[in-house]
Amino acid sequence: MKTINLFFISLILLVFASCKSVIKVDVPSGATLVVVDAFIDNSSKPQKVRLTTTADYFSNTATPPLLGATVTLNDLTNAKTYTFTPDGNGNYIYTPMLNDSMAQVTHKYQLNISCNGNSYFALSTLNRTTQVLGFVYSSSDRNPKDTLPNADTANPRVFYPYVKAIDIPGPVEDYYWMKMYKNGVYYNQPNQLNAFPEGGFDNTDGYPFLAPVAFINITSNDNPLYRYDICRADIYSINKDTYSYLLQLQTQLTNAQNGLFAVTPQNVKTNIKQTAGAQKAIGWFNIGAISSKSQIVL
Repeated sequence: MKTINLFFISLILLVFASCKSVIKVDVPSGATLVVVDAFIDNSSKPQKVRLTTTADYFSNTATPPLLGATVTLNDLTNAKTYTFTPDGNGNYIYTPMLNDSMAQVTHKYQLNISCNGNSYFALSTLNRTTQVLGFVYSSSDRNPKDTLPNADTANPRVFYPYVKAIDIPGPVEDYYWMKMYKNGVYYNQPNQLNAFPEGGFDNTDGYPFLAPVAFINITSNDNPLYRYDICRADIYSINKDTYSYLLQLQTQLTNAQNGLFAVTPQNVKTNIKQTAGAQKAIGWFNIGAISSKSQIVL
């Protein structure tokens, strides 16, 4: 019996040992596309349009910057043109001057890009946004040893913000993208992409933003706020098409985590239109109003 058992054990080990072959997947290179990342706002900070090109799936390198492009923004409402300056790394920058009128609510804008015989454009209207009024926090119980700023105790007190803001009343359907920051660092995980219509639900005109959009997943359980951290919220206005784009983008970025509920992978939509040349472009353009508020957690 021992001989038979040893035979079967040896056979099983041989089978498992034979399953170690490495299978190489040959993914052919696709056409190189221009990628446009153009989310502009009406703040006084420098505005950036990021241009890159696509790279092979397994290249394991940063996407190449697109150099030598001409980037302009036309205000179609008052017939003004603003030229963006290249920084040599794929970023095209416009720095607003004092009392600059580049980005105004209700104005319609056209982004124009040309490079290597290719031309593209995209359209967006600058919609209104609401004000960030402040924060309230839920927190863990206070640790008796937590007497110093950011005390490194075994169980430091953690804080999770609830953003206070009012959905703007009126006949216009408003869309918002709320971004959260801890000490100036953006909470940028796909599940924290927080775009929504109105105050989070229909018929919320004039009412405070509601959970989940004002509270759930806007910060991270593994990177919470502590005492004396700086909490910041930006509420950026978007249009309905941009809202749809962000939802589709989030679905594709989190698809692998959904298991049996995963959807069929698909190309993310784009509002970049081609007018000349052979090289196609993808990406998105939105110009919106932004309101921000920062607060030290106490």
